[in-house]
Amino acid sequence: MSLSMGWEKRRPVGLEGFKNRDMLWLWCRLEESGYSLNHGVLGSPDNRANHLIDCIEDRETVGRLQEYRRECFSHRLEISDLAWIKSGGDRLLVWVHEMLRNRSLPVAPAETKFNQAILSKFEQILLAFDLSKAPVNVKKDTIENLRQKWSKLISIDPYLNWIDIKDEGQCRWLVDQVQNSGLSVFVPLDFAYPVDNKGRLLLLFSALDRSTYDEKIKVLFINDLKNKWARKKRKDDTEKVQCNLNVDAITKKNIKKLADQRGLKMGEYIDAIVAEDKERVLGQSEP
Repeated sequence: MSLSMGWEKRRPVGLEGFKNRDMLWLWCRLEESGYSLNHGVLGSPDNRANHLIDCIEDRETVGRLQEYRRECFSHRLEISDLAWIKSGGDRLLVWVHEMLRNRSLPVAPAETKFNQAILSKFEQILLAFDLSKAPVNVKKDTIENLRQKWSKLISIDPYLNWIDIKDEGQCRWLVDQVQNSGLSVFVPLDFAYPVDNKGRLLLLFSALDRSTYDEKIKVLFINDLKNKWARKKRKDDTEKVQCNLNVDAITKKNIKKLADQRGLKMGEYIDAIVAEDKERVLGQSEP
């Protein structure tokens, strides 16, 4: 049994079956026809729907709302057609959003009277398809073409299985490598300034996705990174020196716990925090 949103209890006669998605479509449709709506409530689907209901309560007839309903439902895809995009994560969402923004598809970004940045990436993609005047069969073909292109793009993913998202040192190193390579021009603005390992890997993966390189060149680039990383690790290991520190059992336990969270060994973690603290105190990295 599905739960109803608060606003659905107020849903006007004529809009039977309308959900948050359809209310956003109606918002855009009404603004197009001359309605002046409060964009301050757009960020909350519940507030957005309630505001819309308040605005149409005394202005729209049941017959007119039924016309909107028919128009909405006759032009839209089933949500299941786009489920693979919604569940694909940030990397896929940014790629699809970019494909729409480049106007390389029969479906273009939605033209609205509000800043769509207030919506999630998936909501923006869904709205583009919902507001598009393209026939449903064209929309379906577009989704299928996107799926095929994406399937081809991620065929390189097995070559990336040596990358460890828990290894902060490796993830930071990968960002440096991308930023100092020809791949840097393909880094999307959304991921240009990562603050965690997930963001650092999205920078790499998204640059690969957006690049104009063919699959063989991408694989060569990835394998080159893998070999460079292996050489770096060997070099780093040979430069290690033993340092015996006397700490109590609780401190040792905490060091191990914190190191595990970064995907580092205890010695690597100590190296990292000393380097970070030195940077903070001195304001520069010294040899």
